[in-house]
Amino acid sequence: MTAPFGDASAAAFWAQRLVWADATLSLVAIALAMLRDLDPARADNPAELASGIAQLAVYIIAALVSLRWLYLTNANARALGATDLMGSPGLAIAWFFIPIANLFMPYLTLRDTWRASAEPGDWQAARAPVAILLWWICWLVAGITGLIGLRLLIEFPKEAGEAAELFFLVSNAVAIPAALLWAWMIGCIQEMQAAQRSGTSHR
Repeated sequence: MTAPFGDASAAAFWAQRLVWADATLSLVAIALAMLRDLDPARADNPAELASGIAQLAVYIIAALVSLRWLYLTNANARALGATDLMGSPGLAIAWFFIPIANLFMPYLTLRDTWRASAEPGDWQAARAPVAILLWWICWLVAGITGLIGLRLLIEFPKEAGEAAELFFLVSNAVAIPAALLWAWMIGCIQEMQAAQRSGTSHR
């Protein structure tokens, strides 16, 4: 049984603003790192500590709110009439945490949610923008380079400090377009679903 259409506007509102804040904090982190010439010995200062804590906190909250929004919009695409979508709204969230599958399934879920929001009655024939793939590539690169930097910092704190700083720099730089593209996708999908609900086809 398909659940009724739910209001995702509040989740969309906060998700967009949180990811914008996350992009801003990534930019701040880049600026602070460049000001000290990527010297890890100079990273232990109040400004960088405060920036790092704020960035982590905003990232976690933004992720939680974004996942809530994704759940609602995936469910709403079904409520609008889209059938045969992969999995369920709950699985759309779970894909982010399942090893191996989390390398490609979140992208496919977002792509199909977009298509089902644009043309719920014939979503398989609808097209999704290349920007969704670009978002996913940026997301993966930001995550992988960040993890490599963290691993280097933990295992070789003295020997690989500068290399870790470089990986963190790349991670923050790529996280900015990833966040901006995500915010854009949220706005577009919200608009398409609102149009479909009001009976105005979005093309």
